[in-house]
Amino acid sequence: MDGLIGSSRSKGIFFGFALALAACATSGRHEHEHSAADESETPQPEEGGDEQPPPKPDNKPLDNVRQSAGDPKGTEASPSSQGDDTHAILQLTVDDTELDQYLKLGEPGRFPLKIAGSAVPQNIELVKATKPVVVTSPPTSKKDPVLVVTDIDIKGNEASVSYRYDIEGIRGTAYLKKTAHGWELTRSRIVEH
Repeated sequence: MDGLIGSSRSKGIFFGFALALAACATSGRHEHEHSAADESETPQPEEGGDEQPPPKPDNKPLDNVRQSAGDPKGTEASPSSQGDDTHAILQLTVDDTELDQYLKLGEPGRFPLKIAGSAVPQNIELVKATKPVVVTSPPTSKKDPVLVVTDIDIKGNEASVSYRYDIEGIRGTAYLKKTAHGWELTRSRIVEH
């Protein structure tokens, strides 16, 4: 009887093991078939006339990924990095203590600070003295309190920002350097004209 019981147990364990293997294999196939079904469903909306706009945005990031993967210095990485650099450089420039004495933010019409210039990105978010800096059009008169950025020059780890503030009759240049901690204002030069 022990031989029969041992044999039954072996068969039961073997059967249970085989059943578990079959379940794993089936669930693996089910996941694979599910993925294949998802993939086969994705192209179908692309073929429909009304469904084309949603897949196009999905295709664009894939193209961008391929470009950036093929070229580590690709055009996609440079603008965002340069945009971050431009933001940091402009923020440090408006925060320059040498410039503060000319901005005179306590006088009427000068606060919040207004900034303009073709080098200034329209959607940039800067802060001066706890208020957002207003990106505006260039001044129409030399009496308008608008800091005009005339040039932003970024070359590797060095940058300069040239500006003028006509209401005070000044021109200036801020010189910056990128270190391990980020951009730092190294010096500035302001002249009255």
